[in-house]
Amino acid sequence: MFRPQFSKSKGIILALVSMLLIGIVACGGAAQEPVAPAEKAVAPEQMTAPEKKAESPKQMAAPEKKAEALKQMTAPEGAPKAIAPIREPAAAAPTQSAAAAVAAPEATPLPAMDSANFGGIVNMSASNNPTKRSLYWGGSGLAGLGPAYNGLVEWDPEQPDTTVIRGDLADRWEVLDDGLTYVFHLNENARWHDGVPVTAADVVFSMDNMVCPDCFEISKGRPTTTAITLIRGIYDSGNSRAIDDKTVEINLKSPDPFFLDMLANNNAVMSPKHTVVDQGKLQEVYKSENLNGSGPFKRAEMNVDVSMVWEKHDDYWKEGYPRIDGMTHFIITEAGTLAASFKTGQILMANYGTSTINTLQAVQLAEDMAGELTVHFAGPSGLRGLYVMVKKKPFEDQAVRKAVNLALHRQPINDILSGGRFLLGTPLPPGRWYSYPVEEAEQMPGFRELNGEKHPDDIAEARRLLAEAGYPSEGLQVELAFRDCCGYADYSAMVADQLREFLGWEVTLKAWEVAAGSQAQDAGNFQFWFQGTSYNLDTPSGALGRYEDTGPASRRSVGANASSGWVPEGLNEIIKAIGGEPDPEKQKEMALQAHEIMLNQDTNYIGVVWTMRHWPVSNRIQNFYMHPSSYYQRKLEHIWCDPKC
Repeated sequence: MFRPQFSKSKGIILALVSMLLIGIVACGGAAQEPVAPAEKAVAPEQMTAPEKKAESPKQMAAPEKKAEALKQMTAPEGAPKAIAPIREPAAAAPTQSAAAAVAAPEATPLPAMDSANFGGIVNMSASNNPTKRSLYWGGSGLAGLGPAYNGLVEWDPEQPDTTVIRGDLADRWEVLDDGLTYVFHLNENARWHDGVPVTAADVVFSMDNMVCPDCFEISKGRPTTTAITLIRGIYDSGNSRAIDDKTVEINLKSPDPFFLDMLANNNAVMSPKHTVVDQGKLQEVYKSENLNGSGPFKRAEMNVDVSMVWEKHDDYWKEGYPRIDGMTHFIITEAGTLAASFKTGQILMANYGTSTINTLQAVQLAEDMAGELTVHFAGPSGLRGLYVMVKKKPFEDQAVRKAVNLALHRQPINDILSGGRFLLGTPLPPGRWYSYPVEEAEQMPGFRELNGEKHPDDIAEARRLLAEAGYPSEGLQVELAFRDCCGYADYSAMVADQLREFLGWEVTLKAWEVAAGSQAQDAGNFQFWFQGTSYNLDTPSGALGRYEDTGPASRRSVGANASSGWVPEGLNEIIKAIGGEPDPEKQKEMALQAHEIMLNQDTNYIGVVWTMRHWPVSNRIQNFYMHPSSYYQRKLEHIWCDPKC
């Protein structure tokens, strides 16, 4: 069973079970029964750590990556294109004077429900060890810290409309001074795990801390998530204040209608000043003994390569939460093992919207467990594409960059690797309120087809540009690099095959081990590189940040381009102007201007597909709604089991 996340658009029709089933069954010849997880890791029934660390499960054998083999794979006839949910624009920042405050709605009351099913332990899967980062980094690091912390506000996880923001630490708030000042009123009962009350001073400390590259929590480098980077751009650091212990005033340098969305992102959590400053305990992923959150769960155990054990904080300040007694996140890195864990009921859900299985494996799992498990799809969750190093031949020439953008045939990549569930990798994600319809994206140069084939006019124009730049029509030697993770090998193989076919290039693929590849990206040691970037804030700035030289996309990707000292002319200025514009419709106008630059003039990041995120969840889990952003729903204080866990 599938449950796509939509607001005002048609759903994804379920199809595609016969295509490219990459490993729900064991790799090799005939299908085999998957190995139960107990044979490779700790049995999930065991809620405490094993006496000795289990052997890390072996990685599943990768699918055939040869370009020719991939080229021959096709999606089933009539497979639909995925259409992502459309989020309506937020209202413009208020224009009232300071004397005319705009009050936020009251916090969502605790819904009436049968509490007989509350309690118990939920076993979840984690795709890897948490990133070794501190509190304001994202990704898997957030999965390793999120259950212990609260933000000021949050996207309401208890209703299908995922655009609604409700209070978390803040019961209510006012917006003053034409959107330049926010006054938050903290819950009187909010307190840290050590019993110390959460105060306005903690909020000021946290806000100043999360935007300062050299401060306590982020001393290991700048966070890369969109929300934190955008907060950094508008937050007036040093000028916020505690009005009293439970009232905090936050001031901005410029109004932004999406400031609350930024704060609702799970990265923008609050940290305890007395713990970090007075006791010198940073809130880092691998230091359980230092963690002092205000959230619903406390970290009981951290077993590298095996599990994270979370237990209910009995003195949690929110009455009625959490609904479960605890959860264990088992690190399962092999797709067959994860599928078996779901099928045997040992795992009930992933710990966030990223799992070990890929999109097509998720499709198969949902069919195999119809009526027992739902795979929720939402997005777009990120853009996957090519970063080019403009100080290295041949990509120092604008014509070459544009030729590659024109020559890629995105549709078969989408069909083969997602069954048509992804979106074309246009500069802005299609179908958003600030971009353009999906149908329009499908007619753009470089993204259009003719009778189901790559449009010949785009190929001809790409070859003309290369000839004009003085490059041979055949035999140009280039190296496409990628980190050996995240399915990048398959994408890179298909891209290389298309450049061979349509441009006559001789493309060599170079796979980097993950850590070494990150260093190579930082150093700019590549010609062009396949890399995904996250998309965790559904706003113009959230979509465009990956193209800015100091933007909120991947640190490695943007850093590599920043080292070349180049982004398309005029792009930075537009992106920065969007950040200071209070009117969403004007933001949209500027976003479309940026799109025109990247589509028709030049770009430093050549998009291939916008991905959709999937989250497998047992139908026993109640009160679960998936949000398009991957940086959400990490506390999991609201879910429970039926029957009881």
